[in-house]
Amino acid sequence: MNRLLPALITIFLWNCSFGQTLSPYYQTKSAERAKQVLKDFESAFGVLVNPYIVDRDERDEASDRMYASLRRDARFENDLIPGHQGSKTIDFEEYKRIAIIGYQKGGLSFHFDWEEVEFQSIPEGYLALFYGKKSLFGSYQDQKRLHLENVPCRAGVFLKMNGNQVAEARIGFMDTGPRAKDKALISLIDQRNPLELVTLPEVIDKLADRILRTIPEKGNWKVFVEEITFEGLGISNDFSKQLTGTLKSALVRMGGHIEADPTVGTAAVSTIKLKGRHFKSGNFLKISAQLFDALGHATGFGNSAEILLANIPNAGIEPAGTLIDAAAHIQAILGADNPPAAKHDELILEISTDKGFGPQSYREGDTMTLKVRANRPCTVRMIYQDAAKNIVQLRNKDFTISAEAVGKWIYMPEQFECAAPFGFEILFAYATEGDFKPIENTRSQNGFTFILDDLKNVADLTTGTRKSQKVARCSIPITTQPRRKSP
Repeated sequence: MNRLLPALITIFLWNCSFGQTLSPYYQTKSAERAKQVLKDFESAFGVLVNPYIVDRDERDEASDRMYASLRRDARFENDLIPGHQGSKTIDFEEYKRIAIIGYQKGGLSFHFDWEEVEFQSIPEGYLALFYGKKSLFGSYQDQKRLHLENVPCRAGVFLKMNGNQVAEARIGFMDTGPRAKDKALISLIDQRNPLELVTLPEVIDKLADRILRTIPEKGNWKVFVEEITFEGLGISNDFSKQLTGTLKSALVRMGGHIEADPTVGTAAVSTIKLKGRHFKSGNFLKISAQLFDALGHATGFGNSAEILLANIPNAGIEPAGTLIDAAAHIQAILGADNPPAAKHDELILEISTDKGFGPQSYREGDTMTLKVRANRPCTVRMIYQDAAKNIVQLRNKDFTISAEAVGKWIYMPEQFECAAPFGFEILFAYATEGDFKPIENTRSQNGFTFILDDLKNVADLTTGTRKSQKVARCSIPITTQPRRKSP
């Protein structure tokens, strides 16, 4: 496949005459950077063509990361329509349109393994030509089966240099061009240190494979993947969205019986939850994940993976220090909100936003709705603390879940519109089969009941209601942010 834009062809053939050379060491380092861009694009595009990933922030983050990996004039082989492999290249926007519209029902499985790279000198720096294999699977327009497995492929990544260092790397094309046999090719799979060329999406693929091994192969499973946050503090940022979205995409692509579906079912047993965290350890970023059943029992073994921090360029891994301090303070008050797993005959309380369980994020102008469910008649107390440390009691008072409402979602009448000040917020709920001690120090304003007390005192008062009464509890950390800026 050699039919590309004439302008690109001119650049490709105008090679080593410019006197630029990279030593073998800097070629290897540049190959690492360019491969990271290719795998970043692959993981981001995989999120966007996966209909099970509906979180808007995860999709927005993936879109920003995808376009940051591409030249504006990028062209791709039109291989998404069955039978068109080897045809002419098309503009990337057309390629994306075919992928999203043509595979909107069942999604598109999109994976590349890059094996070798060569460098050509061009006026603006270097062209890194990657060679490998691609696998594309899906049902085009839900009528024609696309099945390309381990098909040879090529990608061109344009490198702008600052001395011997890569200042910018962007993908210019992907096709099935022939591998140059007379060129000095650098192997991407026969390195002395296997960690050097491993990218974050590849590490997440390994983690997904380990997770899938703990899920029974019989039957179809819905796995709700809670956001994987820094040190498990519940703070949402673009990097946690990237991790979570990429893991969801990998689970669906690699496990045919898995749906990473955030929709909350009508029965507590319908959802398996995956919780995780990421943290720095020396020169590594480590990612851990654990499956839980509906009662909060860990199922199978915990799974983990790691990657060199140097292999995650330009990533804002850690949230802002103010957010970390606020989240750590809340965890200290609520005892990290990790109560022991419940038994079938015990009181179980669940809370959810319109986005589901676990850590959530909302952007300026978004509206959040809340709901609660319990498996037995009980009294519920729901408290919300915003970024300005205002504490609000939802429904203005404790309320009961009657026998008729057991097992059903009960929606809160309050709806919250995300607005400044932005930061770390927390929704937490308690349930008991008796009554809670009353909260005395309150003020009514604009239809809301504000609690004029310290959050720790409120938590202590609620959990210390009666020594003989079991109090079920759960919480959802929420990060509020301004509107995303256009790239």
